[in-house]
Amino acid sequence: MSRHVLLTGTSSGFGAALVEAYATEGWHVTATLRDPDRAPESFASLDNVQVLRLDVTDSDTVGEAITSAQTRHGAIDVLVNVAGLVVQGALEEVSVDDWRRQFETNVFGLVSVTQAVLPMMRERGTGHIINFSSGAGLIGLPRIAAYSASKFAVEGLSESLYRELKSLGIQTTMVEPGVFQTELGNSAARPQHPVADYDAITDQLPGLYDWTPGNLAGAVRSIVGITAEDGAPLRLYLGHGLDEVRGHQKTRLEEWDRQQNLTESALQI
Repeated sequence: MSRHVLLTGTSSGFGAALVEAYATEGWHVTATLRDPDRAPESFASLDNVQVLRLDVTDSDTVGEAITSAQTRHGAIDVLVNVAGLVVQGALEEVSVDDWRRQFETNVFGLVSVTQAVLPMMRERGTGHIINFSSGAGLIGLPRIAAYSASKFAVEGLSESLYRELKSLGIQTTMVEPGVFQTELGNSAARPQHPVADYDAITDQLPGLYDWTPGNLAGAVRSIVGITAEDGAPLRLYLGHGLDEVRGHQKTRLEEWDRQQNLTESALQI
């Protein structure tokens, strides 16, 4: 019997490519997006793909989509939370409303869909939750403070979820992509009131991260390859930039070592 995967954010980029890849591998695929009219034309030729409206910030559409998905394809074996947006700007440049919008989609939307799917996975004692994080969830990058913060949140909640679900037979994976050429960056919301004093910060970016675009097709194959397999990794980093992430972690450890005397001053006597 074919397995069933539900994906959010499938209008383009990783989401669209994953729909086609899972379908090619014989999965029953529920492809969800805010506006089904924006679904790639290629989906229409895939008999095992169902396209549904699901806005991760609208709990009514979440419930309706999941009910419809199960009616057609049965229980959801795998949930892939791809939906996301990028709000650009330094912290001061981004309005509080835009900060909220960033988190409503990237964090609370992910939580909403996951909460809706988990009960059926717990009942069956099996399942796989795959959450899209980012290299920006591993290194706090300037001029995308809200986006980085939202992806750091995805890292934390996914690690907690991993520990909550492991004994229940449900796997959790964070996909941590580097830079890829998708519509996500092109659709980024830019600050309405930029502050010129932050312009020089842009000069820091080349030294903080490797901005070479990765191979989307290869990344998608890797994700499909680890889906629902026993021992799936908690973290799957894809593309360029891993050396920079490792360097960032090394710097963090060195900083703790330098301040160890202060750390120990707070130990209980």
